[in-house]
Amino acid sequence: MSTFDVLTGLADRAAFREGLRSALQRALRANAQVALVLIDLDGFQTINDLHGQDNGDALLREIGRRLQHLARAGELVARLGADEFAIICEQVTVPAELAALAERIQLAVQAPAAIGGVSAVVTASIGLATANDAADEDGDLLLSFAATAVQAARATGGNGWQFFDPQMHQRALQRMDLAHGLQLALERNELAPRFQPIVDAGSGRIVGAELLLRWFPQQGEVSPVEFIPIAEASGAIIPIGAWVFRQACLAERDWHRRWGAAAPYVSVNVSVRQLDDPALADVFAAILAETGADPRRLLVEITESMLMADIDAKLRVLARFADMGLRLAMDDFGTGYSSLGQLARLPVDVLKIDRSFIKDIAESGESRAVVEAVVGLGRALGLKLVAEGVETAAQQLELCGYGCDLIQGYYFYRPMPAGELVAAFERQALNVEPAKDTGLYFLLYVSEAVAPLSRPQLDQLLQRTRVNNARAGLTGCLLYENERFMQMLEGEHGKVMETFERIRASHLHDNVRVVIHQRAKRRVFTHWSMLLPDDAAARRHGPDFRGRQVQPMRFDAIAGDAQVCYAFITAYVPDVKH
Repeated sequence: MSTFDVLTGLADRAAFREGLRSALQRALRANAQVALVLIDLDGFQTINDLHGQDNGDALLREIGRRLQHLARAGELVARLGADEFAIICEQVTVPAELAALAERIQLAVQAPAAIGGVSAVVTASIGLATANDAADEDGDLLLSFAATAVQAARATGGNGWQFFDPQMHQRALQRMDLAHGLQLALERNELAPRFQPIVDAGSGRIVGAELLLRWFPQQGEVSPVEFIPIAEASGAIIPIGAWVFRQACLAERDWHRRWGAAAPYVSVNVSVRQLDDPALADVFAAILAETGADPRRLLVEITESMLMADIDAKLRVLARFADMGLRLAMDDFGTGYSSLGQLARLPVDVLKIDRSFIKDIAESGESRAVVEAVVGLGRALGLKLVAEGVETAAQQLELCGYGCDLIQGYYFYRPMPAGELVAAFERQALNVEPAKDTGLYFLLYVSEAVAPLSRPQLDQLLQRTRVNNARAGLTGCLLYENERFMQMLEGEHGKVMETFERIRASHLHDNVRVVIHQRAKRRVFTHWSMLLPDDAAARRHGPDFRGRQVQPMRFDAIAGDAQVCYAFITAYVPDVKH
């Protein structure tokens, strides 16, 4: 019985290794093919956490039973340990057979299982390798290749399968080299901080900076996209993350010494692996005490996806941060799966809008809608809004229009060494580099209709101008009542003035009168539309005053007071979607 797994009754690791060696010897004699299918359950620890170890064991027994049922007669099914299973397939003729088996395994594993009176669901990452891939007699290389394929399946999100290929093996070796190098990166002094300034959305003046980690080993710089996931998987992120936080604290002290209260704040990222470390809060507290950094000038960034598992434990760590005085930012907001209820529980000070929504904001109505919603949510919760990945003046203009507070991106600054940031901030302080103006402008005018407009004519005007203004990036509202127009236009200065000149020359308007035009801090309207104030749709949120107006006030009379005129048209903001 020592060759069988006590929990599932399947072959154990020792029996599996012996079975694999025997299968390879038989295949060599018969000139046949042997394949190995490795099955790793995804997120099985969560099942144990939620339902208890006894129910987790029951699920493992059920998975083992299903795999045994799928295997052909004579094929060895084994549990290699924890949540890892394997099937040795002999007499394999074509890869399609393995692919079909992998599909059946995937469906069988993810079928709900009744354990402890509840229905539990688990998925698997499956790796496939054949003896053609590995010319070894004892199966060590074949097992290694199948494990590499499992990792490739897991890297795509799990709940899938992958065939091994030589390039995959080469990438795995490279990952091993990088993982080993990261273990020595700190003592070799190969890590360096870079700072990307965060600027005021309207003026472009530096108000903060995000610390970004860079790695410069002897063979040349390695991208963070490559080494950060490896650092997290290997655990190297724990000491590296502490080093990064210390660099942020040192930068805060240096900048405060130079510029006092006007110094930029420092933003630093914390990974999910760090957040799962029970000692993290104590480590950060010790670094704060050692460096004397002001925690109120430090911003800790987390992502939504970090909160998907064991949120209560993570909330306790984040509460400790808040107790220390550290501020908290939700990074990549809008791309994760956190509920609004979870967000409300977090001691968050800042929301960072993900760059994926910023990229098309000047052209895409969907991106604008997301940004508008996030900014509105942030405002309702009393949070600051930071937009990431801003690369153009048009993007800056849109973000200012929606009321975003801060901006980060290549349009202003790329990540830079600390010395370059110091020089940029001092140039700013001396006004050597003028702040970038958003160019956001608004114009409000009134006019008379040359002739009364029918409802079909108004509908045609609405469709034509809505398309033209959207193309020009203009927002605002047009009111038509008693054969008079009142319109507010918002957007880039040149576009506003160009559109207004077309209106002035139009055969529809007479006695065009500008009420007010000037620079705008932000957009009032999120798109452009038209309303008829005497229409029932425009009155649905308020009383019907038609029978109470002895002498209705016309638009040209209201225009005599720019403040009243501005208040009048902006009062229609909730209704401009008509």
